[in-house]
Amino acid sequence: MKLKILPPTLREKKRYIGLKMYSEENLKKEEIFNILWNSIINIYGEIESSKINLWIIDTSKIENKKRNQYNIVVKCQRGYETELITAFNSIYRYKKNRLVVHTIGTSGTIKSLNKKYKLI
Repeated sequence: MKLKILPPTLREKKRYIGLKMYSEENLKKEEIFNILWNSIINIYGEIESSKINLWIIDTSKIENKKRNQYNIVVKCQRGYETELITAFNSIYRYKKNRLVVHTIGTSGTIKSLNKKYKLI
C-alpha cells in the first residue's frame, strides 16, 4: 500500500531567507549551522525555536580578500520570518571570532530568491 502525498492546501507554508555572513576566520558548515541554531535557541527558547522550523538549504563561500564571506539560504515557517531575522541580527561573536549577519531578503521560493538577490 502506497502512502498518499499531502495536497498543497494541507502542507505547511514556508519562506526562504537569504543571508550574508561575514567572519574574521574561516568557518565550516557545521559551525555555521550551530551559530544560527544557537542564536534562535538563546533568544526564544527550545519550544518557540522548534515552531520556527529552521532548515539551512545552502551555504557557499565567496572569495573576498579582506574577510570570509558566506551566502546562506535558510527555510523557515511562514509567519516567523521576523523572529528569525531578529535572532540572526543578534549574532556578533563565535569563539572570539567577530561575525556580522546581514539579511538580504525573503521569498516564497528558492528560485525567486536567487533571481532577485543572486545568492546561489
